[in-house]
Amino acid sequence: MSRGYDSDERDGDRNQEPAPAGKPDPRPTAYGRTAGTSSKAARDRAEPGRERNREVAPKSRVNERLSFRAIEKWYGLSEREHGTLREIGRFRTIDAEALFKYRYAGKPAAFRQEIARLQQQGLLQRRSISVGKNRDTLVIVALTKEAAKLVRQDSQLPENQTVYAGFVKPAEVPHDAAIYQMYQSEAAQIEAKGGKIRRVVLDYGLKKEVYSKLACERDAGALEYARRKQEIADEQRLPIVDGKIALPDLRIEYETPEGDLDHVDLELATEHYHRGHMALKTRAGFKMYGFVSTSRGRRAQWEGRELTATVLSL
Repeated sequence: MSRGYDSDERDGDRNQEPAPAGKPDPRPTAYGRTAGTSSKAARDRAEPGRERNREVAPKSRVNERLSFRAIEKWYGLSEREHGTLREIGRFRTIDAEALFKYRYAGKPAAFRQEIARLQQQGLLQRRSISVGKNRDTLVIVALTKEAAKLVRQDSQLPENQTVYAGFVKPAEVPHDAAIYQMYQSEAAQIEAKGGKIRRVVLDYGLKKEVYSKLACERDAGALEYARRKQEIADEQRLPIVDGKIALPDLRIEYETPEGDLDHVDLELATEHYHRGHMALKTRAGFKMYGFVSTSRGRRAQWEGRELTATVLSL
């Protein structure tokens, strides 16, 4: 479930690394001769504005791509490994079993080798946690900070796609890991109709957008605050339910077969949802998916399915 709404919690800021700053070139600068003198003052007079222009020159897209290619060459990543890092970065935490199912189906050896190699290179973190009443084992993966920097330079991701690094709180892991499976179910339906996935937005990102703007209106009067809240909700294409901006667990933005941009908001309901919470999310118009943890041997398995109107009315 999404982590509440209309609160000041800033989950969207957790473990998000800023875009990497360019590293200074360790090589000494080589100056040519200038009218028979090598003094700095003479060089500055001969080339006015040289130092200033060097400092303010914007970083070009070409340089960014060269930087990315250098990193790519250093790590020697395959296209599939790039795709694996992109996938994990978009969702913060993924169940390793689900990652195998959707990216390495029928290729267990490749899965083991590539995940181990990414981990050895310091690009991937892997943990085993105990979940459920029977303390079943769930293996999860997340990007390291270095991997997130690499993925953010990947031209195959839209510029406004958030990339995450690190793990969430242990109590939130089972729910967050299951969001990836919910995404796969919905993405399959979108693509079957000819749509193309453009971006995914977790509730962390939506919270950051909403609450950073609402925080600026704290001192406004009640009427002005309510007006601004409605404006912000409209900007983010989110509903207001019972006076609060409702936030989904996941938003999928996609292009329709006609070339229009659209989105669908999804909520992942667990066995811990109480009736009132589910009713509120239903009123918000979110598409609901059910999620139940079951024990099967030593591993925790996650079963998810879309909740129809009949199920929701039970």
